[in-house]
Amino acid sequence: MLKGSLSHYSPLSQLMMSLLVVVGSFFLCMFVGSVLAYLIFDVNIFTETESIDINGDAVNLSVLKFYQAIYSTGMFIIPPFIIAFFVHNKVSTYLFLNKKALLSQIILASISIVVALPLINLLAEINSHLQLPEFLSGVEQWMRETELQAEKVTKKFLLMETPYDLLINLIIIAIIPAFGEELLFRGVIQRIFSNLTKNVHWGIFITAFLFAALHMQFFGFLPRIAMGMLFGYLLIWTKSLWVPILAHLVNNGMAVCVSYFINKGQLPEDVEKIGGSGTGVWISGIISLILVGTLLFSLYGSRERQSE
Repeated sequence: MLKGSLSHYSPLSQLMMSLLVVVGSFFLCMFVGSVLAYLIFDVNIFTETESIDINGDAVNLSVLKFYQAIYSTGMFIIPPFIIAFFVHNKVSTYLFLNKKALLSQIILASISIVVALPLINLLAEINSHLQLPEFLSGVEQWMRETELQAEKVTKKFLLMETPYDLLINLIIIAIIPAFGEELLFRGVIQRIFSNLTKNVHWGIFITAFLFAALHMQFFGFLPRIAMGMLFGYLLIWTKSLWVPILAHLVNNGMAVCVSYFINKGQLPEDVEKIGGSGTGVWISGIISLILVGTLLFSLYGSRERQSE
């Protein structure tokens, strides 16, 4: 019987198997996505490459967003269920999807994400001033060019004129990544590295590091490590993947909604710079850290109420 057949494998073997599943699922879904793109949009991405070239004038954002959804599904959502099927007798238990979270935990986690924004902006400010040693100047230049490219892609994706555009972006940028990335990173990878290192804290940190690295936005590396660690501890403290999924959704959803209302002129452009600049970003960041710490301490204490 295939279900749970690899449960006796070592964490390292499970990690290698997980990597193969992710790569295999990714390429299979990309192939399926190519076929569907041709059937739905009448676009052959192999011959009409300009339609998915984000820097080109002929880019088809509808096709690009469709492909983004397929890519995310193939890489993040499908693999965790396949991996869980092979290494555990109960898929939902392995992925921490079987346990409902307390309403208080969901509220505390969501508020923590909002309150953490000045702290995240402070980390981004610190990150922006970090420099690599001189002998790695070429790597740093590549990192900056990659960052600029990622910013261009993000700006084009976040151009929204109608509520329909907002809905599509919420699905592609908020809902699918929140569900998929938490399934793969917190549901699978964090468990494997915690078992591999025999230390849950190392498991959380390594997973957060990989989570930040995957986004290929190096000058947002520190904020993403912090967010990844937050999501990791939310899972450990609540034993429910639904809590980090909802927290991740709140984080991504806020970014999409704020961008939409800025584009519509209903919010000032500097609203994203919560915490200000200069000395102000340090003061607001430290206050944010204290408030987030207080909220997380309350959430940590909720573990006992959940086990009653």
